[in-house]
Amino acid sequence: MDYDFIQALEAIARNKGIEQDILYDALEAGLLAAGRRRFGEHAIISSQVDLDEGRVLVWLTKQVVRRVKDHITEISLKDARFLAGGEVVIGDELDIEVDTSKFGRSAAQTAKQVVMQRIREAERDTIYEEYKHREGTLINGIVQGDSAGGIVIDLGRTDGIMPYSERIPREQYRKGDRVKAYVLEVRKTNRSPQVIISRRTPHLVEQLFAQEIPEVADGTVEIAAIARDAGFRTKVAVRSNDSNVDAVGTCVGLRGYRIQSIVRELDQERVDLVLWDRDIVRFAKHAFNPVEVLRAEYDEGHDRILVIVPEEKLSVAIGKGGRNIKLASRLVGIRIDVRSPEQYEEEKSALTAQEEQEDVVADLIELPGVGETTAMNLYEAGFDGVESVAAASIEELIVAKGVGAKTAEKLIENAKALLEEEDY
Repeated sequence: MDYDFIQALEAIARNKGIEQDILYDALEAGLLAAGRRRFGEHAIISSQVDLDEGRVLVWLTKQVVRRVKDHITEISLKDARFLAGGEVVIGDELDIEVDTSKFGRSAAQTAKQVVMQRIREAERDTIYEEYKHREGTLINGIVQGDSAGGIVIDLGRTDGIMPYSERIPREQYRKGDRVKAYVLEVRKTNRSPQVIISRRTPHLVEQLFAQEIPEVADGTVEIAAIARDAGFRTKVAVRSNDSNVDAVGTCVGLRGYRIQSIVRELDQERVDLVLWDRDIVRFAKHAFNPVEVLRAEYDEGHDRILVIVPEEKLSVAIGKGGRNIKLASRLVGIRIDVRSPEQYEEEKSALTAQEEQEDVVADLIELPGVGETTAMNLYEAGFDGVESVAAASIEELIVAKGVGAKTAEKLIENAKALLEEEDY
């Protein structure tokens, strides 16, 4: 292979971003394959790129023998001494340069195929490494069209796939449209690397904040939590690592310029900025901004936070289809329920009544022979404890479901005895 050919291949390698060492390895492998095609698989062949002379050298290694039986692997002592120009003995090995121009069309085609295959493999590896480093970042591309796996996006050196599950609902993608997406994963395949991208992931919003807001990029303002309903609404909780910097105001920007640029990129998806707080109850209150929160409290029994808002703001706090309250719950990391003041009082009264019922039933179960069902029947008949049973008449007790005269008499007797015990 001459200097001009090597230069042409080097130009191809540069255009494809392939290192020259990889190219030279490919050339050597191609010539080895061509040599085996020409001389057979049993031939002992080696090759090397000679950069000084601008060509690839190929040698056949032959053993010096007294009588040649295989002209591919053996050479006579006389011929060996002639070629070596020096002292050679039986058993020595001699490297004999091969004229590659005489390989023939078939061998040359084999060399070309091996070289191009190696170049394609190297290009795939180069592209894979290039895009692998871009996982977790934003990338720009141009829509090419649909495929069975999703939307095909031209990323420059390769195509990206945006699975249908990773697109923003209701967002239209037309051929030629420019899109900005988040690189989820880069996979190796037998062809070009497969770059999986998304516009649905919350990480897209995080990266947009870092791109549009220098204070987020340098860590002065930090995104503490994020919850997204792609295409509709996103809540972003921010906190400042500098007491002199207002986290929310910094993200909004002068006249809202910064946040509006992000909203435009998200196709007018609503973005709520929330001030993060270490106190989970205060954080929950902030999660409903700009809706006024009258009160918020942690309900330990139900492991939830109860948020009370004005009656006229209830539907706004809940959001269409419950979206706002669901996002707030995901953002804070705990179930949040929203109530109006009236609903809160009703729920509180109902809860108080339930607690009272549980206390009375527990007290009545202390009576010998009284199980949970009988205790509930007594409670529903108006008896609020052992004392009320002890003070009742038989006629009053038989009003309770399942309680006859004999049972009533026994209940009264047991209740009085229980009251007389010192430990009661």
